[in-house]
Amino acid sequence: MAIRFVYFDLGNVLLHFSVHRIVCQLAECFETTEAEVCASFFDDSRYRQYERGEISTEDYYEQFCSSFTIKPSLESFLNAINDVFWTNDPILPIVRKLAKLNFPRGILSNTNPAHWEYIEHAFPRIWEFFDDHKLASFEVKTIKPFPEIYEIAYRDALRTVPDLQKDEVLFIDDLEANVKAAQDYGFQTIHYVDFDGFLQEYKQTGLPVPSRYADA
Repeated sequence: MAIRFVYFDLGNVLLHFSVHRIVCQLAECFETTEAEVCASFFDDSRYRQYERGEISTEDYYEQFCSSFTIKPSLESFLNAINDVFWTNDPILPIVRKLAKLNFPRGILSNTNPAHWEYIEHAFPRIWEFFDDHKLASFEVKTIKPFPEIYEIAYRDALRTVPDLQKDEVLFIDDLEANVKAAQDYGFQTIHYVDFDGFLQEYKQTGLPVPSRYADA
């Protein structure tokens, strides 16, 4: 089945990020150990609430600070959790090619308001490749791998391609659980592990390939 719409994950697909750097920066910010930061930062229920848009950035900050004796400024806290991204440069020519051809495309990301706003301003060229269909979990109030988010993404893609079928959507993500859920929903998928492996799978889809990668 031909692909007529592509959704890219944000973290570890369009952008790389370092959890270790978050932990180190938070430890410095709170003047504590990395172990103590990990015990609080990886409170899955609280962080998932934040990614689902159930609590605000200010609420998440207050809850996180409650675990420590030192309370840094909100600005310092946001700098610590945000300054951890860098572009996945090899994939950008592919995204640029799709953008130049105006091929229907979007972002589907589990993320929080702080990261989303930071990335929008810190990486404007990423945003320029996606003039529409930028879906963040905190905005749609659900997260991958729950099927509701794929339904929302599909319905959103229909705005651009009204007769689009589910199996004409390609979804690219670095987490196997998210990929499996997208497959179960009906999307075609690529599990992004590294760029070389991704490129080989991408070239098999029949989607446009930049000339620099044609013989790769």
